[in-house]
Amino acid sequence: MTSPALTKQSLGTGYVVATGVVISGALLVHGMSIVRPSLVDVVILGVGLTPALALVAANYWLPVSGLSGDQIWTAAEWCGLGVALFTVIKIVVLLAPVPQSSMIPSILASGVAVGGFGGILFGWLLELRRSRRRLAQSNEVLFRVLRHDLRNDLNVALGHLGELQRETAERGRPESRAHVEQLSGTIDGIIATTEKARQIEFAFDADRRAQEPIDLVPCVREQAKKITQSTPEATVELDLPEQSQVYADWMLDTVLRNVIENAVVHCEETPTLYISVEEHGRTVFVHIGDNCPSIPQHERDVLSRGVETQLCHSKGVGLWLTTWIVESYGGAVHLTTSDDGNTVTLELCGPTVLDEIRQTLREWP
Repeated sequence: MTSPALTKQSLGTGYVVATGVVISGALLVHGMSIVRPSLVDVVILGVGLTPALALVAANYWLPVSGLSGDQIWTAAEWCGLGVALFTVIKIVVLLAPVPQSSMIPSILASGVAVGGFGGILFGWLLELRRSRRRLAQSNEVLFRVLRHDLRNDLNVALGHLGELQRETAERGRPESRAHVEQLSGTIDGIIATTEKARQIEFAFDADRRAQEPIDLVPCVREQAKKITQSTPEATVELDLPEQSQVYADWMLDTVLRNVIENAVVHCEETPTLYISVEEHGRTVFVHIGDNCPSIPQHERDVLSRGVETQLCHSKGVGLWLTTWIVESYGGAVHLTTSDDGNTVTLELCGPTVLDEIRQTLREWP
């Protein structure tokens, strides 16, 4: 059995832990050597032991702090810089012609511990900031590729496929025509997915969207009308109040459309939807039930945990987009399943007292 290869992450973590062990050991040995420690001695030892033990525990908290690989190595370098800086200060103090006392060793060791922990904390903040900047850049590139490059290539492919459709319609075999139709549908689906890239970008940009109280009921009715027009066999039963104000923006229609279309597309029988709206205080719940097969457990787990892996991921981006938009409103999305179907519950925030005052002032004669 081969031993695991050393990596910068393991080396950096090992260095930080070893530094904490050495400093903690030095402080404990010095503390035990003091026959009658004073309150000041105890405080100084406590100030030093706290960051030193935090360095010892870096093996547990550093890998889950948002950094990995070279980033942990860089944070360890900052830890070493902090230790070196305070070590130099220690040497200067020891060489200075000043009266020495029994507290000097503990003060210096505590200073080294604080320097090491301060260094790794500073390095962690820098690397975390760099990670966020890289993530923002990668998102921009991804959205550009989806919105422009990939979509343009797919449109070109769709144009060539149209010519192929005409040829197969005239001279092709039925099997060839079926394959062409399937390919055309697949490309249309990919193009529809790329169109959601812009919506995802807006979903993450909630600060730039003007949110205000919106009457939810007309939005629900409009989306129910559209789905019955596009899918005549679908049945939509509504249980709605006269009005229901929620704090949202124009992307509320995207939320409702995604959930309703998702239910209709995945239904293996004649689609039947049950949409209801209820209010509890200043919280509004939109229940969208269907008669579809139960949503697989792994997809529910992905949305509840908010993390996808290679072995556990959801299909498409519709529910992700819905979740991101609703969360940008300060709400939440809940999924429940039963033998009769699934229910997606949108938890939305109603207008605040300040919003009601503003609305009253607008309607003032």
